[in-house]
Amino acid sequence: MAAKLLHIVDGDSTAGSLRLAGLARSGTILSWRDALYEGPVPSRLTLRQLSRLRSRYWTGKSATAFDRRDETLSRFPEYDEVVLWFGGTSLCQLSLVQLLEWFSDRQSNAVKLSLVSAYGGWLKPEQLLPALGARQPVTLAQKRLARRVWKACCAPSPMPLARLLRADLRPLPEIRQTVLSLLHEYPECFSGLSRLERKLLRSVESHGVATAASIVGTTLHSELIGDTLLFGMLRGFLNAPHPLIRVVELFRGKLDSRDFYASRIGITELGREILAGTKDHVALNGIDRWIGGVHLQGHHVRWRWDERAGAIVAFPMRRKAGSE
Repeated sequence: MAAKLLHIVDGDSTAGSLRLAGLARSGTILSWRDALYEGPVPSRLTLRQLSRLRSRYWTGKSATAFDRRDETLSRFPEYDEVVLWFGGTSLCQLSLVQLLEWFSDRQSNAVKLSLVSAYGGWLKPEQLLPALGARQPVTLAQKRLARRVWKACCAPSPMPLARLLRADLRPLPEIRQTVLSLLHEYPECFSGLSRLERKLLRSVESHGVATAASIVGTTLHSELIGDTLLFGMLRGFLNAPHPLIRVVELFRGKLDSRDFYASRIGITELGREILAGTKDHVALNGIDRWIGGVHLQGHHVRWRWDERAGAIVAFPMRRKAGSE
């Protein structure tokens, strides 16, 4: 009798590929849809509590969007093996450590836990069976490291994440880049922009005038993240008290809808000054953003990314002259 498998995958794209490959015939495919690099991920919450919080964050009102997902996960003892399909992207790695941390407290010895270290969404259906065959059992060292990484991601300070860069991360070799990506999203010391914000604003500057969709599309060529985050950043630049970008042509659509994608935008003079580091975006416009368990809020935030030092630094509460 064939083993009954629970495949937990990084999203709908991989889930669809697994179904095309026929893997649903031997078990269940569960899509773990939550971009944990965006929005609140505070510490000391159960999976149910966090799922309710994340559901309200994504939907704006409903607390039940992840209930069916979590119910399927809770039935894992009904399966012979749980197969985790998570590659090297930040989205995949954050979901992986969340799940490994959860399983480390609950896994029954009767259920095998294994890992496919490949991004299934990139694989053709005929490549998925060999990838499944190459899966490896999850080790105790991987579970222990995942617990530490997850705790650091949810901490109210970025310092536990920063300390991970000096730790032995070999059990989960792709987690280092994910940790760096999260730290790079703290406001940079001079401009007040995160790494992604700087990249997005530079793209606006280099294009001159272009649609919001073109700017985001260009950025996605080299960034494995969701477009929702990038469009949100562009809207933030536009709606700020001191805008970094402007709508160049008459636009009759709604900026908070998909109509915004077609709007033609360009950089403002302030946007150029902020890119040059002579003005500070946070000091001028404030910030309200979660990075894991850290809530950055207001016109002065304690933690910044120092590009020259390549490290998180505690920032003085008073800015230099000329930044307001």
